[in-house]
Amino acid sequence: MKYTFLSKWTVLILTIGTFGLAYFGFWLFGQNQAGYGVLSLLVGGLLYALAWLVAFFDSIQERKIGWIIGLLLLLPFGIGPILYSIIGPRNTR
Repeated sequence: MKYTFLSKWTVLILTIGTFGLAYFGFWLFGQNQAGYGVLSLLVGGLLYALAWLVAFFDSIQERKIGWIIGLLLLLPFGIGPILYSIIGPRNTR
C-alpha cells in the first residue's frame, strides 16, 4: 500500500519549517528570551526528525536502497532530508 504523505514535498516543507524555527530560536536567544529560544530549537529538532523519518520511509516505499543508505550516512551531518527533497527519487509508486 502506498502512503501519499510520504513524498519529497512533505520532506521539503518540514525541512524549511526546521530551518525557520532554528533561525527564530537563535534570534530569540539574541533578544534575551532563552526559554522561548530553547523551545523553538526543540520543536525544530522534532520537525527535522520527522522530516528524516518521512524521507527514510519514502525511500523504503520507493525501494531506493541507495537513498536508504545515503540517509543513514548523512544523519550525523544533518543534510539528508534537504538533499532528499531536492535531488531524491521521483515518487512513482
